[in-house]
Amino acid sequence: MMDENDCIQSMLTESLQNLEIAVIRSFVNDAMGIAKLRMIALEGSSCNSNKEFQPLYGGLASCFVRLLSIAVDNWNSCLPSKQSRHGSEEEKKEEDANVPLITDSQSTKMLHDVLSLILHISKTDITLAEEMAKGCGSHKHLSQLIMLDVYDELSHYERCAVDKEVYEAQEDALVEIQDIASEIAYCCDPSIIPYPCKVSPYTVNELLSRLPLTFQITSPRGIQERLMIHQVTAQQSCQDDVGFVMWPSAVVLSSWLLDNYDAIMEETLSRTGSGKNLKILEIGAGCGLSGLVAATIAKKKDNQTKVIISDFNHKVLENAERNISLNGLCDVSNSIKLDFYLQKGENDNGGWIGSDDNDVVDFQEPVDLILAADTICKPTDSIAVSKTIYDGLKPGGTAIVVSADAKHRFGVDIFENECIARGLSITTTDIADLSEGKLLPKDKDAEDPCSIRQTSGFVEGMTLTMFCVRKP
Repeated sequence: MMDENDCIQSMLTESLQNLEIAVIRSFVNDAMGIAKLRMIALEGSSCNSNKEFQPLYGGLASCFVRLLSIAVDNWNSCLPSKQSRHGSEEEKKEEDANVPLITDSQSTKMLHDVLSLILHISKTDITLAEEMAKGCGSHKHLSQLIMLDVYDELSHYERCAVDKEVYEAQEDALVEIQDIASEIAYCCDPSIIPYPCKVSPYTVNELLSRLPLTFQITSPRGIQERLMIHQVTAQQSCQDDVGFVMWPSAVVLSSWLLDNYDAIMEETLSRTGSGKNLKILEIGAGCGLSGLVAATIAKKKDNQTKVIISDFNHKVLENAERNISLNGLCDVSNSIKLDFYLQKGENDNGGWIGSDDNDVVDFQEPVDLILAADTICKPTDSIAVSKTIYDGLKPGGTAIVVSADAKHRFGVDIFENECIARGLSITTTDIADLSEGKLLPKDKDAEDPCSIRQTSGFVEGMTLTMFCVRKP
């Protein structure tokens, strides 16, 4: 059995076609595996090996489009229409009678396996699907399959009068190939990657910018977690798109959670009496870093805690779901649409309004703990977030909210009063006063253990506040 490094070397040295599909599939079985290979293809090294590879032009996408091209060309050359017919009529009839069945062709099986593999990859990592289509021209090869005249190919079998069952089997095989090719072609958002897509190769820097961010979060006490985070690749166009990127407060809250998870869980459980079935809700999650950290800790503790990652932006939610999958957290976490502005702030026993992709509202059970990071961008957000916390929490529940100050986040200055108006108790702490001041770099030359400088909107010297909000 080929080891990981040999497989990677084969994939990245233009000999992917020499590998068994099952072997390739084992390395791209999930979002995490695909992301790691994308990184290696562009950065030239594997974290599990001292070997280094030459960064690949076109990235990992070029490997799979090359494999697709070979499979399509081999299959096309074996189609009945590509078999030469010459000589007398008798000789042509004899040749027709000997035309190989599509279902018996090894090239058909190979093409089917390659298409199934690429469909799986495209559904699992939509960014790679975009790179295969736009950057490497996969639509050119898929179009050869989609535009194939199925009944012209089948006419060769009609001439040699094959059995009806045999004829239908050939028809089914051709149609299935076309169906899979079509599904791949339309995997991407048509507003971003229409079919057919004009080829426009990405530069190496563009491909690098599309990789997941790898966050090595280190808490003040030295606890570490490594998470991969996709940011939305669509262009941010308005204030409603603020969840497209990673914000500073998410990193601070995540780092704080690593040190304080057990304490906050113990205190919250004593107040809500939920037993082991504790529920955590991240609101306005964006990329979902804080919720992902909570889910990672919960999974390691093998308890019954469930983490819900919520936002109101459809693209952000899709991305959050990808990040859940990317980090192998589907068994402890899920995403749901939550709009702050639909919450009334009147549900004493708790219970909030969620909605599906079609904006069909659904009542959701209250949770024990709410996490929020940089969710306030204007004064009305403070009102809506306070209402969401009130409705979202069980009696006795807690919310931990981290935000930059009003200089950088308009409306934060009224958040405390809005919580009090809802009947919530609240305490505020300057982040610089927590964890011996280790959550933020002290100045531009100081170390950055939380990786906060990787985030969008970070300004040296900015002030952040933690709000601890409790429901009676």
